[in-house]
Amino acid sequence: MGRPSKVEEKRLMILDAFEKVILREGFGLASQRKIAEEAGIKQPMIHHYFGGGDAMLDALLERVVQRYMNALDNFAGATQAPTLEQVLGFVSSPDFHQVSEQNEVFFSCIIGAGDQNKHISNRVSSVYDYLLELIIDHLNKAEVKNSKELGYMIMCLILGHDWAKRLGFGEGNNQNMFKGLTKLIETEQ
Repeated sequence: MGRPSKVEEKRLMILDAFEKVILREGFGLASQRKIAEEAGIKQPMIHHYFGGGDAMLDALLERVVQRYMNALDNFAGATQAPTLEQVLGFVSSPDFHQVSEQNEVFFSCIIGAGDQNKHISNRVSSVYDYLLELIIDHLNKAEVKNSKELGYMIMCLILGHDWAKRLGFGEGNNQNMFKGLTKLIETEQ
């Protein structure tokens, strides 16, 4: 894989700055002026590279999803789709929580902003929909009954567990969560 283009480098630099400003000041105060200052560029360059705030937010949310997908691929070590056991093992692993820490901008700032902004709420929902589809797809491949219902329940357990871990609860319970999820799915096969 070659070096990113200059355009892609600038877009990544602006996204890095966007993320830093959100974490420092909150999503509602992340103005394009502040993002430009953080990135060391002139404000019109943001519009040049993204066309506006919605496109920049979409790119940031794509980055959040891509971090999880890259970590899953690395965890599973697969050139093909990971198995259900690998997916469950990943979401119960310290690697998953490490990615969640990298995505602090999503969990601590953007989700809360969705209460005040329908576009943000819709984009956050699309991230969750994507993750849910991934879980359901793996349940279907494993021929699990009630894959939609179980998929939703697993996603809720994963997110709840991740939040609990971030708050200091759940330390050391990753293996128990993995065993519980596996048993739950085995009873539905």
